[in-house]
Amino acid sequence: MKEFKIKTPQKTLNSQIFFSETGFNLYSKDDGIYVSGCETQAEADAAIEAHNPPAPTEPTVAEKLASVGLSVDDLKAALGL
Repeated sequence: MKEFKIKTPQKTLNSQIFFSETGFNLYSKDDGIYVSGCETQAEADAAIEAHNPPAPTEPTVAEKLASVGLSVDDLKAALGL
């Protein structure tokens, strides 16, 4: 199986999403990040460039308060607002 070393990307990579999108394997070795399953270095580079896993989302203030059993109104009342 051919494998191609890629330049260190400036974005987050997710090997499971990458495989489901492309059918190519994405993995790391001691000396870098590699793609296998494609035929050329250009194909590997293009797959990496197109790969954009969803960014993690931050919970809202209301969601964080709700996780501890409070609401925004509870917080306002506690602060006297």
